[in-house]
Amino acid sequence: MGNDAKSVHLKVFIDKKKKKVMFAEAEEDFVEILFSFLTLPLGTIAKLSNKHAADSKDIKVGSLNSLYKSVENLENKHFSNEHCKVALLNPTSSSNTLCQKLKINLHDTKPVDARVVSDAVFVQKKASFIITDDLNVVPVMLDTSLTLLNSLGVEYIDLLEEQTMDFGLEEFSDLLKWSLMTNNPLTSMVLGGSKPCSCICCIKNSTLSNLPSILGYSGHSQTIKLLVQKSTNKVLCAQVENFFVEMLFSFLTIPLGAVKRLTIDKSSSLGIDNVYNSISSLGDRKYLKSEEMKTLLLIPKLAANYLRVTELLPIYEKNISSGRFLKEQATFIISDDLEVTISPSISTISKFNTLGVPVGDIEVMEVSIGEQEALLILKASLTSTSALTDCLSAFKKAKSLT
Repeated sequence: MGNDAKSVHLKVFIDKKKKKVMFAEAEEDFVEILFSFLTLPLGTIAKLSNKHAADSKDIKVGSLNSLYKSVENLENKHFSNEHCKVALLNPTSSSNTLCQKLKINLHDTKPVDARVVSDAVFVQKKASFIITDDLNVVPVMLDTSLTLLNSLGVEYIDLLEEQTMDFGLEEFSDLLKWSLMTNNPLTSMVLGGSKPCSCICCIKNSTLSNLPSILGYSGHSQTIKLLVQKSTNKVLCAQVENFFVEMLFSFLTIPLGAVKRLTIDKSSSLGIDNVYNSISSLGDRKYLKSEEMKTLLLIPKLAANYLRVTELLPIYEKNISSGRFLKEQATFIISDDLEVTISPSISTISKFNTLGVPVGDIEVMEVSIGEQEALLILKASLTSTSALTDCLSAFKKAKSLT
């Protein structure tokens, strides 16, 4: 591990009987890179995931991988200009300049010049931190450490096996993926985790009312057509116009912290949720450099070069001009895992027949997509490879209320 030109250390404490990482100890440089996960656009996360897919090919970051590859595979002639495709495949971040000061910058795979690395970027001062298996971050203080160790059931630290690991770009990329999928990312990384479920229960049980009430409904909505297998209640694909693809492509430009804020779920215990909550807690306790840094991590903004391509997501500043990624009006087919293809044909239905789905078992369902439905799809894109199916019950409920 950690063969990159630069790496940082993590000391993990393992309970061999339980086959579990009980906790880890890290300095501020590791914690700051962990916090920088929230500044990454989803397109960057997909790019990092695809880059290391050879080593972890069975692990997908929800539907982001297929969405990202759709942009790669879509011909240039479908984009409004030559820069749009590049801007989606190599998304920029409003925090990139700041993250250049980190020892390992996940925004950019190029080595960071040692002259620009500062002592601390986000945190107030040099410090040591305890990181739990589910990525809860707590400063090493006698009172808080004792409380935390008691809560973890650790009576004697000497009975745990201690390992020091080097984390480079690849290791942080893997930790990022596990943090989006499980509530035990450290154990999954260190001891080898099993492939997580492709659809998280909290997504399947999501309703429109579960989304943050602070969001004002935009009033914009348009319809799409879903092809649903009646016997399994599974979405086979969606037939959509440009507006829906513009919305999906905009996902790749949104920083992870903004996604977490917009789709917050208090019942979720994924590692990345605990990272988000830890930043809030450390900020309240003055461990971060400033309130501005706390806001930058928890409410990150889109990079200034992105124009408003959708009215369905509350992700743009009020003064941002309208724009578009796509050129001409077209009809697209969206798979359940958000793969985007153009020019539907009879071969699409033929493919379903090949998979054993007869024509008589296919129902065409028209649903309305507004801001809250868009947010549900955004949420599902991070955790599920059946994003449309996981949102189907919410779509049906919204339809029955209209």
